[in-house]
Amino acid sequence: MKSLKAKFRKSDTNEWNKNDDRLLQAVENGDVEKVASLLGKKGASATKHDNEGKSAFHLAATKGHVECLRVMVTHGVDVTAQDTAGHSALHLAAKNSHHECVKRLLQAKCPAESIDNSGKTALHYAAAQGCLQVVQVLCEHKSPLNLNDLDGHIPLLLAVQNGHSEVCRFLLDHGTDVNSRDKNGRTALMLACEIGNSNIVEALIKKGADLNLVDSLGHNALHYSKLSENAGIQSLLLSKISQDTDLKTPTKPKQHDQVSKISSERSGTPKKRKAPPPPISPTQLSDVSSSRSITSTPLSGKGSVFFTDQPFKAEISSVQENKDRLSDSTTGADSLLDISSEADQQDILVILQAKVASLTLHNKELQDKLQAKTTKEAETDLSLDSYHSTQTDLTPSLGKTSETSPPDSKSSPSVLTYDLSQSTTDGKVRIQQLQEALQDLQKRLENSEAERKQLQSALQSQRTELVCLNNAEISENGSDLSQKLKETQSKYEEAMKEVLSVQKQMKLGLVTPESVDSYSQLRELRLTKEEIDVLKQDLQKALEESERNKEKVRELEERLVEREKCVTTRAPMEEFEEMKRSYCSIIENMNKEKTFLFEKYQEAQEEITKLKESLKSQVAQEASDEAGDMKEAMNRMIDELNKQVSELSQLYKEAQAELEDYRKRKSLEDVTVEYIHKAEHEKLMQVTNISRAKAEEALSEMKSQYSKVLSELTQLKQLVDAQKENSVSITEHLQVITTLRTTAKEMEEKISGLKEHLANKEVEVAKLEKQLLEEKASVSNSMVPKAAYEKLQSALESEVSALASKLKDSVKEKEKAHSEVTHIRSEVSQIKREKENTQTLLKSKEHEVSELLQKFQHAQEELAEMKRYTESSSKMEEDKDKKINEMSKEVTKLKEALNSLSQLSYSASSSKRQSQQLEAVQQQVKQLQNQLTECKKQHQEVISVYRMHLLYAVQGQMDEDVQKVLKQILTMCKHQSQKK
Repeated sequence: MKSLKAKFRKSDTNEWNKNDDRLLQAVENGDVEKVASLLGKKGASATKHDNEGKSAFHLAATKGHVECLRVMVTHGVDVTAQDTAGHSALHLAAKNSHHECVKRLLQAKCPAESIDNSGKTALHYAAAQGCLQVVQVLCEHKSPLNLNDLDGHIPLLLAVQNGHSEVCRFLLDHGTDVNSRDKNGRTALMLACEIGNSNIVEALIKKGADLNLVDSLGHNALHYSKLSENAGIQSLLLSKISQDTDLKTPTKPKQHDQVSKISSERSGTPKKRKAPPPPISPTQLSDVSSSRSITSTPLSGKGSVFFTDQPFKAEISSVQENKDRLSDSTTGADSLLDISSEADQQDILVILQAKVASLTLHNKELQDKLQAKTTKEAETDLSLDSYHSTQTDLTPSLGKTSETSPPDSKSSPSVLTYDLSQSTTDGKVRIQQLQEALQDLQKRLENSEAERKQLQSALQSQRTELVCLNNAEISENGSDLSQKLKETQSKYEEAMKEVLSVQKQMKLGLVTPESVDSYSQLRELRLTKEEIDVLKQDLQKALEESERNKEKVRELEERLVEREKCVTTRAPMEEFEEMKRSYCSIIENMNKEKTFLFEKYQEAQEEITKLKESLKSQVAQEASDEAGDMKEAMNRMIDELNKQVSELSQLYKEAQAELEDYRKRKSLEDVTVEYIHKAEHEKLMQVTNISRAKAEEALSEMKSQYSKVLSELTQLKQLVDAQKENSVSITEHLQVITTLRTTAKEMEEKISGLKEHLANKEVEVAKLEKQLLEEKASVSNSMVPKAAYEKLQSALESEVSALASKLKDSVKEKEKAHSEVTHIRSEVSQIKREKENTQTLLKSKEHEVSELLQKFQHAQEELAEMKRYTESSSKMEEDKDKKINEMSKEVTKLKEALNSLSQLSYSASSSKRQSQQLEAVQQQVKQLQNQLTECKKQHQEVISVYRMHLLYAVQGQMDEDVQKVLKQILTMCKHQSQKK
């Protein structure tokens, strides 16, 4: 029992509980204190997975909560714990670019070289995201730089794919493999060229990326740069390739390289021969020509100087290059003469292609020079003023150098100006002629390229027929080839002559009328003319040498024809037997490969039948617990079958390739080295044709069987897809399994409880049986008669029925009472609620009443104060009235006195002083009257204001300002009353 309880406790700790939910929520919100408190509780674990496969530790790493991670690490969490996808916390932190989290985890000794299910390290994710800080930290902790994931990617390849140039530079500086490849054989340089990121391409080239590497499809970096259509990357790659070729072979041109390769292949073993290098495409030519184009020199401020030393040097160097090319072409012809007895048609064609490419390059350079010249002539229109200014300097120099200068230079300035105008018109005409000649040249070159392509297609078509041809047909083909060679050489010579004529015209046309501006420039022009004449002589010598080489070629061809005539009659037996053995060995190898392929095909068919059977069983057992595992196994099996099918196809292709290689090997080389009689050769050919037909039939059967296998595979895939659609997802399946397991555990617990209860019941039953036996023994001793027993039984039954009816009635009454009680309880609860609502309303009303009472009392107090104030004001008014009456009486008395005084004045003729006193008294009277009127007005205004305020106070509408004023008045009144 104890062990069972311990097991249940262990399962409880591993199960998901409320504390784990709270911990996950706290980490989601970033609440560090709550995380610390929850980790202290029992049952809570930071690395426990929920139904979705999440854990609190991994969530903290993805969200970037450093403090939560710190608390978890201090509580002793397993740093190397992985989620369902195999990601550790370090993987997730690097994936989401959380620099501080990565630092913290590495400090906690989390391994930097840990791998997830896809074979990626944290450095892979950091490089893919482009977070330089995370990459730096991981490199400091010695994360592996050249570790491949399941797709064959290292961190550098992922950084290049996502275009993170800074991360790429950092990884390259720390010694990552520049030339590492993925599953498809692509390097970092190829990926950078495909994206079109020039910065990454430059960095990779600086670190020594190999430009000649090829992927599984045979494409190099230049091919991917063309796909991205980035001209800058293309020019960069081409310049690097040209530098590499110059470093390898600084003196020899490409034609020599190709010829030397061919000769080395011929001199070596004749077992296998490498394919010839591809011809230079027109896009590459345009890139090279654009990179090599000559920039025009700017004019001086005055516009008097046109020719400088640099353009002349450039022209001289270009002429010398042409000379070198011609000499190289002649040496190439010599090498052709040496090899023509042994070389294939394809090798000759390659050399011709290289020559055509060099011609097109040269033509492009000439075109660029012409354009530069036309721009210079358009910009430099010199005036006559500059001519007159330099005339004084020219006259003495012309007098000294009369021997070297032309006869027109001795003439007057007017003649010179006439020559100038003539030379300008001649120059323009020559430029137009040159442009037309260049256009014709381009057309001819295009025609020659079209013919070259036709020749290539014809050669490829003839290549397949070479094996079946006899010696006579080979000799005829050789003569045809020699004719084609002659035609192409004649075309090449015509093109070279046209190029030379264009060069001559250009060199002659470059002497523009501005050269008369200074004697030093004229002298330089003469020197260049002399150099051009020397170069012409060299060219003529080269042409003569080429003609001599042609004669040599003709002689060699005649010797070849004679040799072929002699050879037709010879047939050594040893060579024939060797040929026979080689054919037999090849046929045996073919048969072995055929049997091997057939065995593999049968194995694949057996596996397919097994898969079908397993599929049927799987459809029947979809509801079982192991449905997900079976699906995975099926998928793996399908993948393995696909791999096997691909291997079969590869083997088939290899067999075809070996056949073709064999056919190629037994072409002109075998014919030239080993000679067989015509009849025996035809017999052998018949045998080989029969074996080839059989092999082809077997291959066609294999192809049909392969197509059947593929169709069956597609049907299987469709069945799997349909099954996937009909079946439940893995997560839902896992959830159902977990719920079923929990229910099963609960049921087991219930069963164990019931078993215990059963055991107790069995014990009780045993006791009861004992008691029954004892009672039976006692009853057997004391027996009752049957009649009495039946009476007692009937009486007891009646009592039992009565009691049962009473019980039913009581139960019904109880149910009614219970229903009534529930009804009453609901009513009571409603009444309580109503009571609580009424109490709250009463309290609010009482509060309002108390507030209103306070306001009423306050208003009553204010009214009493107002009454007092009105009474005091009425008293004041009475006092004022009394004063007014007294004043009026005084005024009347004064009037009477005045009247008496006036009578006295009339009677007794008063003096001036009395009149002045009277006027002063009158003025005082007027002032007193004005004051009385003003006091009355003020009194009335105050009374009206008081009345208004009293009305507002009675209505309960008083402003705060009015209340303040009233309080001030009341206080004033109180002070006055106290003073009195």
